[in-house]
Order: sequence, then structure tokens, then C-alpha cells
Amino acid sequence: MFAVYIILMLCTMAPVIAMQLGADFTGLVWLVFVLVLVKALLLVDHFMEMKHAPFGWRLASQGWAVVVVAVLAGIHFVA
Repeated sequence: MFAVYIILMLCTMAPVIAMQLGADFTGLVWLVFVLVLVKALLLVDHFMEMKHAPFGWRLASQGWAVVVVAVLAGIHFVA
């Protein structure tokens, strides 16, 4: 469980560190997209106690991250 907390903390810190190191916007967007997916997987599996749930339930509960990131990317693309 401690490892999950460390990974979540690193996922939260990574975009800030990347910005300080001078990452371009495109790389930063992809980094945040991947980190949101990782955090969704970890949060659902470890904190929502869905490790033993059927695959369909896990997939549906993790799908919110993909939808949110896709909608935000679409809004940014249109604007």
C-alpha cells in the first residue's frame, strides 16, 4: 500500500517537474494524459477495493479518466 501512495505522489509531481525542466506543451499534455490513466487505475484498484471485481466493472469505473481527458482535449482543440 505504501508503494501505491509513492506512485500516486510521483504522478502528481511529474508534470510540475517536467515544466520546470522546460518540457514543451505537447509532451506535457501526453505526460498528464498517461499519468491520469495511471492514477485512475491505482485509485480504482487499491482505494475503491475493486481488485476482485469483474473486469467489466473495473473497466467502467476506470473509464471516467479517459472520457474527461478526451473531452478536455476536444475543447482545447476546438478553441
